Amino acid sequence: MTRQRVALLSHVNYDAYRHDDGSPYFPPDEFDVTFLARPRDIAQLAPGQVSRSIPVDMHPSGELAVPLPPLVGDVEFDWVVATQERLLLPAARLREANGLGGMGTEHTLLLRDKVAMKNHFSASGIRVPEFMEISEPIQATDLLDKFGHIVIKPVLGSSSLDVRIIRDQNELMSFQRQGFASADRYEAEEFIAGRQFHIDSVVNNGVPVAASVSRYLDSHESFPLNGQVRSHTLDDGPDLELLLEFNRAVLGCITWFSGASHLEVFLDDRGRPVFCELGGRPGGAGIDTTFRYRHGVSLLWASILPQVGQAVPDSGTQARMDQPATGWSMIYPPELGRFRGFDTLPQAEWLLQLTAPYRPGELVRRPRQAKDAIAVASVCGRDSHEVVGRLAEVKSEIIVSITPE
Repeated sequence: MTRQRVALLSHVNYDAYRHDDGSPYFPPDEFDVTFLARPRDIAQLAPGQVSRSIPVDMHPSGELAVPLPPLVGDVEFDWVVATQERLLLPAARLREANGLGGMGTEHTLLLRDKVAMKNHFSASGIRVPEFMEISEPIQATDLLDKFGHIVIKPVLGSSSLDVRIIRDQNELMSFQRQGFASADRYEAEEFIAGRQFHIDSVVNNGVPVAASVSRYLDSHESFPLNGQVRSHTLDDGPDLELLLEFNRAVLGCITWFSGASHLEVFLDDRGRPVFCELGGRPGGAGIDTTFRYRHGVSLLWASILPQVGQAVPDSGTQARMDQPATGWSMIYPPELGRFRGFDTLPQAEWLLQLTAPYRPGELVRRPRQAKDAIAVASVCGRDSHEVVGRLAEVKSEIIVSITPE
């Protein structure tokens, strides 16, 4: 059998691409994998895991230092796969440069570029915040006067990096003097007062095959030391049904899309859904773990399959009926310094995931974006109330050792 040649662009370790039983997503007898990743992830490859590896210089935000086509040279592929937010556009450009099938830049931009995205869904009848692209903060003056609160963020941003909430003209003028944090394009949009949710789905040609609706409990404006960002799935009720219907309407505007989606949405102060943004990839933090528990399907796997010419999976084994609710938390370091390890960690049968990104000896920096956590935990429970309590229990039992510098 001829092996399919896959370019896998990744900023996570290759071991992440495995089923629950440990078998690889890309069996070596079926796939000839070229792994394009950071040198530290390449260094952790085991012999025979991939056919070849190509180091890629990635900024901590995920941006690439150089375009991919010159890096891969004359290596030929059948498929290009990427499952992380910042790598979707580079993957699309590599497909086009090599004349390959799969999503190109036109469709990928509708799932990455916040201006193109809002224009597309608004034209399709989806309610979006009033917004505008800006080249400097002062250009948002009229928008701020109209709404009183606005949000300014990078057009191609992710993980809430460099997102600012502006509450008055003094804050806007201060931001104008400070300037943007990067040379990225920026947009300003009305601040939606209300509750924020994420809806994660396996999607087949614009139709959700399986979906989970979760509510955020914490602000994404800043990530303070000893703070956290949490979410929990919704219990049965009107909000759940309303948001599932909104998710179907949004995904129905992209009938060309199959894979995993991550929709951010608000319920405003009158209980009406408002589009925030849509990602054509799995959600981060503990979302894949909790979704797999509830639906028996990995969002990561569902994201990969259409990129190698295969259909998305149907829903599998469902969550335990006595503990169907789930939630996750990204827990931020209590202090800055040199990470030494954990003195204590929680253990419980309802703890679905506990991961620690830092390695002993690494410098703990002040969190700038949602993913800058010292630990990520996922739990299950009978309902949302029990899930929130268990997340608090997990946080209280994590004791970390950090040496100040």
